[in-house]
Amino acid sequence: MENWQRIVVKVGTSTIVDGDGQIKYSVINRLAQTLTSLQKSGHEVVLVTSGAIGVAMQQMQLQSRPKEIPQQQALAAIGQTYLMSLYNQSFAFYQQMIGQVLLTYDVFDNKVMLENAINAVEALLAEHVIPIINENDVIAVDELDHQHSFGDNDRLAAIVTHELQADGLIILSDVDALYTANPTIDATATPIRHVTAVTDDIRMSATGSVSGLGTGGMSTKLLAAELVMAHRGKMVLINGANPALILDVIKGEAVGTLFQGE
Repeated sequence: MENWQRIVVKVGTSTIVDGDGQIKYSVINRLAQTLTSLQKSGHEVVLVTSGAIGVAMQQMQLQSRPKEIPQQQALAAIGQTYLMSLYNQSFAFYQQMIGQVLLTYDVFDNKVMLENAINAVEALLAEHVIPIINENDVIAVDELDHQHSFGDNDRLAAIVTHELQADGLIILSDVDALYTANPTIDATATPIRHVTAVTDDIRMSATGSVSGLGTGGMSTKLLAAELVMAHRGKMVLINGANPALILDVIKGEAVGTLFQGE
C-alpha cells in the first residue's frame, strides 16, 4: 500500500459511541493521533465521520434513537457542534488543524456545486488541514422520497473517495473484518482477507453493526466497496477500536479485509 498518498478514512457511530451511548474519548484521541501522524509524514488525509446523533443522545440523556425525522434532525444539529468540538480538542493536542465540510446528496448531482466542494477540500489539503466531512443531516432528509440523503456515510465515503481521486478508503467499524458467517453466533466463522468481487454468497455472510446506534451495517459497507471497486479503487475494512491499525494498512500488512479487484 506504499502508493496510498491520498487517503479517505471513514469512522462510524459505533466506533466513537459504545452500546450504552457513552462517547469513546480514548478512541477519538487515538484516531486524531493516527491521522495527524499520517498527515505529518506526507499523506493527504480526509476523514468522513458519523456520530452526530449518537453523541447528541448522550447529551440529551436519551436511551434510544427517536424515529421521528424532525427529532433526528434536531439531534443532528445538537450533536454536530459537540462532535466537532471533540475532534477539534483532540487534533489540537497534536497541533493538527481541521476543517468541517457538511455535504448533501444534491452537491454530487450538481456540476457547479460539486466543483466548488472539491475545490474547497483541495484548498484545505493544500494547507495541510484535515477536512472532516459529514452529511448535513439537519437538512438532508426528505420526508417524502429521501432523495436528498445518502442514507449512510459508508456510501458518502465511497463517493468522496472517487470524486477526490483518493488512493484508497479505510472504513473503521465494530468488526475486525468481513467474515464467512456472523462470528457472534457462529464459532466456525473465519475472516475473509481479500475480496475481489462482492458476490451473493458474500452478501449473505455479511454481519451487521452490533451497536444499534448507527444507520449502517455490513451491507452498507459492501455497497461502498462495490462503488469503490467499480472505479478501480480499493477499500479496507478494519476494527475501529484501535485506530492505529490504519498505519498497518498503509504499511501493507494483512489487517481486516481488503476489497480490490484483480
